[in-house]
Amino acid sequence: MSIEKQMMVGEVPVSPFSRLFSMPGFDCFNIVTIGFKNEASPSAFIEGLKNTLLNHPRFSCILETGSGEHKPRWIPTNVNVKDHVVVPNIDPTIENPDQFLEDYTSNMVFSPIDVCKPLWEIHILNIKTSDAESVLVGRFHHSLGDGMSLMSLLLACSRKTSDPGALPTLVAPKKSKVTNVWWSLVSRLWFIIKLMFNTVVEVFKFLLILCSVRDNATPLMEKPRATLTPNKFIHRVISLDDVKVVKNAMNMVC
Repeated sequence: MSIEKQMMVGEVPVSPFSRLFSMPGFDCFNIVTIGFKNEASPSAFIEGLKNTLLNHPRFSCILETGSGEHKPRWIPTNVNVKDHVVVPNIDPTIENPDQFLEDYTSNMVFSPIDVCKPLWEIHILNIKTSDAESVLVGRFHHSLGDGMSLMSLLLACSRKTSDPGALPTLVAPKKSKVTNVWWSLVSRLWFIIKLMFNTVVEVFKFLLILCSVRDNATPLMEKPRATLTPNKFIHRVISLDDVKVVKNAMNMVC
């Protein structure tokens, strides 16, 4: 029987990407932190999630990994948004709210998620940090999607402040006009040659490292007999102007 006939109505087979990240002991999460200039309202977020995020099938389905002859599949379910919105009771007079935020997000990575409901959570922290009056921390299991797809979903769930009914717009890069067709063909051919050459060099270097040569020592490399320490989130605000300087220096388009 085909997979479609084995599935019940509404069920969707799990992609290889989602199967990989849902393996036992291999839980991976996407952590998103968003700061607000006002105190966050949990009730407003709950209503907003009902009208936006729940429209995406992955966020209203339970992931069943399957066993034996049963294939892994996404099973649609009725979602109670209140079960996915967490509002912890935080002391407003906390001494170091920025440190608290870093510790909170770091602990979310290692805490288990309830697999009996859709694999996402929204944590609303009404604490005043150095950059925001309140903070939203979202935790999404990696089987729901990667960072790029989740960012696209975030934009799709957002609206313009000037027009609440309109989606946000992104500035598209301007296409340069081709003045000489032959020069354009030569530049593209040269780009392909450089790409092939760099690929061969990198593959050769990888084989050397794999067979005999060791990586160069760097400050990021683990020292011999060092014990593993848990990772931690460090929150830093980066100026957009600095990002543009790096982009222009590398001749990148974003």
